[in-house]
Amino acid sequence: MIVSSLETSSPETKPKGEDKKKKTGRKVPAILVYAVLVAGIFGIGILSLKFGSIQLSTGEILKVLLLGQDSLSELEVPHSILVWNLRLPRLVLSMLVGASLASAGVCIQGLFRNPLVEPGFIGVSPGAALAASTWIVFSEKILTFFPAELRGKESFLLQLCAFGGALSVSFFLHIVSKREGGGFSLVLVLAGIAVNATVVSLLGFLSYLADDTQLRNLTFWSLGSMAVASWHKIYLLGAVLLVVTFFFPVLARGLDALALGEAEAFHTGFKVRRIRNLTIVLASLLVGVSISICGNIAFVGLIVPHILRMVLGPGHRTLLPASLFGGALLLAIADLTARTIAFPSELPIGIIAAGIGGPFFLFLILQAKRREGEFR
Repeated sequence: MIVSSLETSSPETKPKGEDKKKKTGRKVPAILVYAVLVAGIFGIGILSLKFGSIQLSTGEILKVLLLGQDSLSELEVPHSILVWNLRLPRLVLSMLVGASLASAGVCIQGLFRNPLVEPGFIGVSPGAALAASTWIVFSEKILTFFPAELRGKESFLLQLCAFGGALSVSFFLHIVSKREGGGFSLVLVLAGIAVNATVVSLLGFLSYLADDTQLRNLTFWSLGSMAVASWHKIYLLGAVLLVVTFFFPVLARGLDALALGEAEAFHTGFKVRRIRNLTIVLASLLVGVSISICGNIAFVGLIVPHILRMVLGPGHRTLLPASLFGGALLLAIADLTARTIAFPSELPIGIIAAGIGGPFFLFLILQAKRREGEFR
């Protein structure tokens, strides 16, 4: 079995003779990484606004963004509507979702002390999608038991269901992990497989019960898409992400302490249970709200944290903020690819993310197996 833990990144477990640079795990200055990520986000943002059914020049994009419609000619007004109502909301939403999923991935990897876990792989994302799909199919019947005031808030209740599904799976997996010593054990892997298998089965059952409209919505949840982007959804997810970032300093210190083990973290003065519960709730909130908006998108929480960890090292003080930019960049690239690779058709963004993440995960497994053989 492959056992790969963040504990292996601590200076005490590294081979002797390594230099200080390697001991800290940092290979590139954080400010340089942030600069590259921000530049990449700016570049992919211009390309996303530029390409589509109607191609715009960079000058036209800047004019639309900087000037109001009153200052534009009649020929430029449709370009303004295209940018502000369609392309820009989609770009911003993809960045927010990517930042949320990547941040949740860092939190879950730190909690389970292993860089190979990911919200979708261990069932957290599918749990949120299942709860949201259940609401889609049975919402009309469920609302009959609630006051009439709630019948106009289906969107909020959908997001609440997704959050509850993600939270339930997170706590279940944490209990399993804790019983097995808190690491990435075989039991935890099998538990994640069991959760995913159960979700697939229940989604199939829901598809059987759904009507045509509900079936289309369920297909959306299973594949993911940014086509539903709107400024209202951007404000909601942006507010959630902003709240979570306020806890980054606390999470960073707590997750760094947990990397040494729960007993060691407790003896150094950290309230381990509070850190665990806070991490689970915040990660589940990010995953639940993101999936309730755009559907199930896997592997973002695996690819981004792992690449950034190789560049910046395992310290969460720099890893958590960098994951925001890295996740935003990755999903913006995936959304642009989904819109243009099969034009005029559009591929679901979940297919692009899985197409990148599947081979990457296989590479990580083979790499971990090779390292395990070297230390034997």
